[in-house]
Amino acid sequence: MKARTLSRKNAAAAAAAIKKSSGLSETPSHDWNLNPSNLEDAIETIRTLEREIARTIAITQKQVEQLEGLANFSAILNSTLDTDTIRFKSMEAVCNLLNCETGSLLLVDPSTKELYWETALGEGGERLKHSMRLAIDDTSIAGHVAATCKTLVVNDVKLNPYHLKKADSTAGFETKNMVCSPVVSKGELIGVLQAINRIDGNFTNEDAAFLEALSFQVAIAVENANLYSRLKNTFIQTAAAMAEAIEAKDRYTGGHTKRVVQYSLAIGQYVKLSPIEREHLKLAAILHDIGKIGIDDKILKKQYALNDEEYDVMKKHPAIGYEILSQVSGLKEIVDGARYHHERPDGKGYPYGLKGSEIPKVASIISVADTYDAMVSTRPYRKGLDPKVAFEEIVKYRGTQFDAEVVDAFRTAFESGTLKKKIQE
Repeated sequence: MKARTLSRKNAAAAAAAIKKSSGLSETPSHDWNLNPSNLEDAIETIRTLEREIARTIAITQKQVEQLEGLANFSAILNSTLDTDTIRFKSMEAVCNLLNCETGSLLLVDPSTKELYWETALGEGGERLKHSMRLAIDDTSIAGHVAATCKTLVVNDVKLNPYHLKKADSTAGFETKNMVCSPVVSKGELIGVLQAINRIDGNFTNEDAAFLEALSFQVAIAVENANLYSRLKNTFIQTAAAMAEAIEAKDRYTGGHTKRVVQYSLAIGQYVKLSPIEREHLKLAAILHDIGKIGIDDKILKKQYALNDEEYDVMKKHPAIGYEILSQVSGLKEIVDGARYHHERPDGKGYPYGLKGSEIPKVASIISVADTYDAMVSTRPYRKGLDPKVAFEEIVKYRGTQFDAEVVDAFRTAFESGTLKKKIQE
């Protein structure tokens, strides 16, 4: 329909141009001789008009695509609060929307007032992240943009006085052109956003304006993610402090929770877990023995092996932990990870006698980590086992006492040295 309407307009414009150039009027005339030069002018006018229409359509289409891209970009940034995911997706979106080879997000280090590469795509970007920092001054393009808080388009980087050649040599990458924009939140500079090496020519002022719009969205997303991260870390630190307070009752179990967390995370690297399940694993491992707060000190601090009656009391600690943690809304998955860490695939665990798939994977991981640490740790009534012996014991009970997939992951973590490395860290 649009094409038909456009054709009619072109035809009408052509007819009007021909009439004007040839002297024709609405009133019929018997003089049908057309001036060839006037006709050529009219045709050229039509062609010019068509080119302008095509150019206008192309610009409009680009603007529509950018607006759609900006809306999608906003949706991507609001889809998660994971800081690393947000920053990586931000750079991918910048490259797609501005049609450039790569991009980077540099953030301000509050303690040193320097810029560091938080996210930079490609292998060269990874090298920059670990080896370079930039002063907020005129010694680099990003530093200049940060110092002035003004977006800058540079279409020949080699001729720019702020170009830092060291960055290219470190990354093993040639920067040809770029557009660079400050990232500002609540009036405060938090970083710089760069789009590098446009694929189809030079960057334009329109690209600069578009990157400014993207940087505004990035600023909001980064601030929200940082806030969430701070709150999460505060909660984890509080939980860890609670666990350490319980361990303080018994000097022989000191550090047990911290080691179980590290072992659990090492094993979890080789188990198919979603990012959120990995977070649940860490917190559940921290809280796995929180129920021991309800166990009598005479049992908890006993320097000899527990008798049957005392052991029955000790076996209640997962249920006690559940009663405590279930009071906190939104922690169901975490609660279950701690609640079921003494259950067994063969149904001989405690306190509920769950079997197989009834046991959450997070709980199964903590079970292996907890048992391994218990075996290699020295107690008043026995010396800790050699790690190799403890390893063989866990592998021996694969599929009965311990989840088969988790034991396989434990084997990989142990044999690769990941388990030992985590503790050293």
